[in-house]
Amino acid sequence: MTKYEYKIEYAKFEVGRDNEAHILESLNRFDQDGWRTIRQYGEVSMRNATSLKGGHNFLLEREIPSS
Repeated sequence: MTKYEYKIEYAKFEVGRDNEAHILESLNRFDQDGWRTIRQYGEVSMRNATSLKGGHNFLLEREIPSS
């Protein structure tokens, strides 16, 4: 039976860069560590309210190697 682990990562957007560039950079970084993106979504919180551009959460999944 295949087992998976999951985590949520927040990627903050920086002023002066396209949001698409941030998203692609984050996806490439996650992929290098073996994570696959299951879902991407914004959030409404103080963390985004204090940022000028906000950010996105990524729900990530990767397979746990069997022993």
